[in-house]
Amino acid sequence: MHQMKLKNCLSYKKTLYREVAGRVRYYSFKVYPTLFNEYILVREYGSIKNKKPTRVINTYFSKLDELVVSMESILAAKIYKGYLGSSF
Repeated sequence: MHQMKLKNCLSYKKTLYREVAGRVRYYSFKVYPTLFNEYILVREYGSIKNKKPTRVINTYFSKLDELVVSMESILAAKIYKGYLGSSF
């Protein structure tokens, strides 16, 4: 993964999309550094038609490597499910 890209920016965002029963769904990843040299991975998913996401999941990581491994595995699972988006 582009580890240097994550280290050199203040935040990172990636959004995937798929169509289910005529409705467009999204799954969004956002990465932010914390004040304590940790990282937070915010995952949101839901339907494009709704104003609010169906669910928001916050996960904290003490090391960037742990975040990258977790994000890659979640991303692979979402792509397998049919979500499409731009590459890292």
